[in-house]
Amino acid sequence: MKKMRTFVSLLAAAALLFLMPGAAKLQVSAEEPVTYSLKYVEANGEWRYHVGSWDDNNMGHRELYYLKQFIKDGDIIVVESGDHSLNLDLSTVRLSNITFNHSHSAVISAKSVDTVYVLRDSVGVVNGDVTDAFVYDNAVANFNNNVQNLYITKERSGEQTIAVVGTVAYVRTGDSEKIYNELYNFQANSFRQEKGILKTDPSQFSLLPPGVAPVLPGVPTTPVAPVAPVVPTDPAVVPTTPVAPVAPVVPTTPVAPVVPVAPGGEYDDVPKTGEPLALPALFILGAGLCFGGAYLVKKSSVFGTAQ
Repeated sequence: MKKMRTFVSLLAAAALLFLMPGAAKLQVSAEEPVTYSLKYVEANGEWRYHVGSWDDNNMGHRELYYLKQFIKDGDIIVVESGDHSLNLDLSTVRLSNITFNHSHSAVISAKSVDTVYVLRDSVGVVNGDVTDAFVYDNAVANFNNNVQNLYITKERSGEQTIAVVGTVAYVRTGDSEKIYNELYNFQANSFRQEKGILKTDPSQFSLLPPGVAPVLPGVPTTPVAPVAPVVPTDPAVVPTTPVAPVAPVVPTTPVAPVVPVAPGGEYDDVPKTGEPLALPALFILGAGLCFGGAYLVKKSSVFGTAQ
């Protein structure tokens, strides 16, 4: 009975493990980044945020006080259009993206930002190091720390106004079809562009990528001696005694061709290679032996049967 109870208990435990949801695959998934859309709400007289894309018909927006409590590393900030200024301090987190979407004027502070988009008709200021910054058309952008890559992109016009307080490693100006120019290694607090015109002194940046030295014309250190002109020498000495021409070789008496010797003597007595040795006689002898042997065998068989 005790063994039976133990067996039933084990069977019940196995059934519970089998039916438990998710028991077959236990996994931990990384938390996805959250997009926070910010906009000034006239009815509330203040900036509010909404999780996901902003929807004027959705009244689920909340005060920025709660945004500072919930935001985490890797989240996204989108500043929507409006005529009011914003100063938001999120310097405790690293943001993956900040987009100034036709905003009037907004200042965002973060520990660092992976990507910043300043769209046309926007004024955006970022406090914190930026990896990639994209500034479009007539946007006004101010970066108060270092920028790794700055992409000045033309969609309708190329009249961006940009200032960088930190260093800029790489600047590319262009549109969707081609690149106008590429510049490198802007010194700290040197990058200035006003309405599409670069104001930085050329001594404060490089036209070549890091590690590529400019090619300078070579200056010889040791003068090379000029090559002396070739002076023609005396004409060749003409031999006084003429050389007799070589007489052609006249063939002597022609050699008689080798005539084969007629066969005869002991040579004919030796069998030649490949010559048959009395093949007809050998065939006849072999046939007789075979016939005689067959006859003797048959006769022996008859006598043995008669006895």
